[in-house]
Amino acid sequence: RKHRSQHTMGTKQLGFYGLGTMGQHLAMHMHRYSQSRYGVPALIASRTSNKAKVLSEQGPEFRENFASLAADCDIIGMCLSTTKDVASVLTSTKLRPGTLIVDITSGEPAAMVELGKVLTGSDVRLVDAPVSGGPKGARSGTLVSMVGGLPKDLDEAEPIINAWSEKVIRCGPLGSGDAVKAVNNVLNAAHVLLASEGVLALKKYGVDPATALEVINSSSGMSLQTQRLPTYVLSRKFDFGFGLALMRKDCGIAKGLVDDLNTGATLIPEVYRLMQTAEAKYGGNIDYMRAANYLEELAGCELSPNSEDVG
Repeated sequence: RKHRSQHTMGTKQLGFYGLGTMGQHLAMHMHRYSQSRYGVPALIASRTSNKAKVLSEQGPEFRENFASLAADCDIIGMCLSTTKDVASVLTSTKLRPGTLIVDITSGEPAAMVELGKVLTGSDVRLVDAPVSGGPKGARSGTLVSMVGGLPKDLDEAEPIINAWSEKVIRCGPLGSGDAVKAVNNVLNAAHVLLASEGVLALKKYGVDPATALEVINSSSGMSLQTQRLPTYVLSRKFDFGFGLALMRKDCGIAKGLVDDLNTGATLIPEVYRLMQTAEAKYGGNIDYMRAANYLEELAGCELSPNSEDVG
């Protein structure tokens, strides 16, 4: 059935495309918002249609593909791997004039701006709204969303973005959310790498890594990532839930920014190089926290508590 025929004045049909680790949770938040605000389910589709079928058992309405979803939607959320993926889907589908696309993908700013120009020619609007907070934040609806776009489009998108966000911050024009997200993620990776390198040196000096991190996490060197190291690295679980290939991609976007705008930059390009090397050695389909393994290999010891060290 199609809900557009049931629309009353002011009702909007919402849809979500891309049901991966993050997207499946965002789609459910959108669905609950749609039910509460408009009294109709959100429509969902995915590149792997079985994901959408399974999720539809929780209430959203299944659509076989993006085209069938887009035909009935006023506002569409998307969460794919890259801006190239998003552009491929959007430019190969006839979209309804006036459609608003909310792209949660951690994307490439310049490509997002170019895509916005292409879509404008079809009277389709685009905002970038990448998030920070990981799968746990997506599940609980406590993400931070950094958004870019025209103010009137952000006004329309923001109530929906709020459905999965604890905080929504307007960063500027289209692409600026993606730019901030890339820099945020390269800082994330840098903190993991710096902390791992430092604590490895302390371990070789004779300080237990758990003790070292207890001090650091009570002191001025603390960061969110040093707080996570005991749970995800010292434990040897490496299961935060964000892939190494995706983190390398985001670090590459940040490197592109500084290469273009800050030609004296040295640190961000080095973080990208280390993440690229780790992906080449271990593969991209592993948790990004495993980048610490490369530094362990260089140091010749593991970031495990001394009592558990197998090396």
